[in-house]
Amino acid sequence: MSRDTGFDDEMAALLADQARAAGQTPEEYIHDAVLARLLRTPAGPTEAGRRVRDPNRLRSVWRTGLLDSPRAPVFERAVSITVESLRVPSAAIVLVDRDRVFYLGAVGLAPAFAEAREAPLQTSVAAQVIESGADPWVVHDAASDSRLATHPAVRSGAVGAYLAHQLRDADDRAVGALTAWHPRAHTWTTGEQRTMDDLTWVVRGLIFGEHVLD
Repeated sequence: MSRDTGFDDEMAALLADQARAAGQTPEEYIHDAVLARLLRTPAGPTEAGRRVRDPNRLRSVWRTGLLDSPRAPVFERAVSITVESLRVPSAAIVLVDRDRVFYLGAVGLAPAFAEAREAPLQTSVAAQVIESGADPWVVHDAASDSRLATHPAVRSGAVGAYLAHQLRDADDRAVGALTAWHPRAHTWTTGEQRTMDDLTWVVRGLIFGEHVLD
């Protein structure tokens, strides 16, 4: 990072850590933070940013035709298989729209979210996964992870460990994520991570068709 910002070494290191957690360079992180302040909106990992609101990505989300779709047994079953295979209490197939997330299938959501089948971006870890650009997300102890420690879902005790893979279309654009989580810290084994990779492959086929499976 250039040293013309006026930051001392400790502050520069802190900024670099925060930028890395957001999947950005320090310069990009500063730019987005300043822009958010000027627009009087909070700057943070749970706010919609340039990746979530990328027009090409959003068009891919909308082209699935699945936003606000009725409950589909195939997605509900896919989530149930995820829960059973990973032995987790909670999992979801999540589409990340511009200002909200929509659950194609979910187990273990808070009752209000489970009934509405959607939630604001600020309450969704999946939205942060998309914004970061990192794939997969393997978080053993969310309270100690710089990306998630301050997230509302972690601070409330709902998420203690988190595993997610992005759901990418044929153009490699992430429309959402397959996610699984524990309320307490959990070390995801190599076998569990491999199983999640296989389940993601199956869910991609359900959403986009077999032509995306290579």
